[in-house]
Amino acid sequence: MRISSVIAYHIRIPFTSVFAHTLQRRRATEAVILIVKSEAGHIGVGEVLPRPYLTGETVESTLGQEIPALVQRWLGRRFTGRDDLLPALRQELDLSGRALATLAGWESATLDLAGKAFAFAVGDVLGPETEPELPHGVVIDFAVATHSLEKHCMLLRLAGKRHVKVKVGLHDDLHRLTLVQGIFGPEHPLRLDANAAWSAGYAVEVLRTMRRLNIRSIEQPVPARDLEGMRRVREETGIAVVADESLCTLEDAQTLIAARAADVFNIRIGKCGGLLGSRRLVQLAKENGLSCQLGALVGETGILSRAAEIFSRRVPGFEFLEGKRQNKSLLLEDIVELAPEQEASSKGLGVIIRNLDQWVVSPPVIFKEEQQRRLA
Repeated sequence: MRISSVIAYHIRIPFTSVFAHTLQRRRATEAVILIVKSEAGHIGVGEVLPRPYLTGETVESTLGQEIPALVQRWLGRRFTGRDDLLPALRQELDLSGRALATLAGWESATLDLAGKAFAFAVGDVLGPETEPELPHGVVIDFAVATHSLEKHCMLLRLAGKRHVKVKVGLHDDLHRLTLVQGIFGPEHPLRLDANAAWSAGYAVEVLRTMRRLNIRSIEQPVPARDLEGMRRVREETGIAVVADESLCTLEDAQTLIAARAADVFNIRIGKCGGLLGSRRLVQLAKENGLSCQLGALVGETGILSRAAEIFSRRVPGFEFLEGKRQNKSLLLEDIVELAPEQEASSKGLGVIIRNLDQWVVSPPVIFKEEQQRRLA
């Protein structure tokens, strides 16, 4: 398998409804879709979903810096099989720094390409499929108005949704949580997410006012680099702290563990460097007595969503998949569909691109082997 060209598409797909929390209010997703081709005609697809507040990447830096750097190292390279490709991807994981969204997309595209070339499923790089399909984890964001909250929760309950996370950071948080708890019942634990909006002192104070509720965890209560604040929240409230914005790289994970700043790692394929990077974080958490939850970045297309589902079936230790298949309901239209079952289970990522051109917002960036030779 020889990589002969790479095409990067900047896309924007509107949401069917607004999604809001303390850091962002989103009406659309902006991503970079990678198409990697081999000289034999196989095609691999990947998705880069940059989040500046997570990894520092933007669409502009992805297209202008991170992808060109990868192309320079990979275009024209020849791989003889899966065992030849994996060490190269692991090396990129060590070289990537914080450009982990880009690496996640690159890993997906090259594994998808190799899977088609050498007839293996992308999930095989993680080991056998041993886990049952995970239930959905749902998120109640600020776009759900307080006056609509009880009806919204009733619909979730009727649909069988039991793993619920509530975004917090509003003036009426306690009232909203009381309404949610009332619908799901006092025995039902709630997970909260402050998206780094609070100070440690305020977080401790607010969480103490919520003691009568069944609060299971608080995700990112304080800014990402305030590890002392995270440790204070978990120690002074007794509520498990989930690291999200604080956790992207292996170094982030090691620092969190050393600071005793978290009880749970929030793993998201698109911010943790892909399947291999995410598995590395899960293994480190397990070795140090921490648990993990698996989630999605808001606005993922079916490419990253598929990767998360593959991960959930091959890596044990998760209760639910948060944001599972949100691409089917949040995006006005997805750009992928699942490949036929017999093909999806045996070759590559198992998705087929469709309607991509409809959502492209600028001319694609194209890299070809002969072009790179001229530049060299």
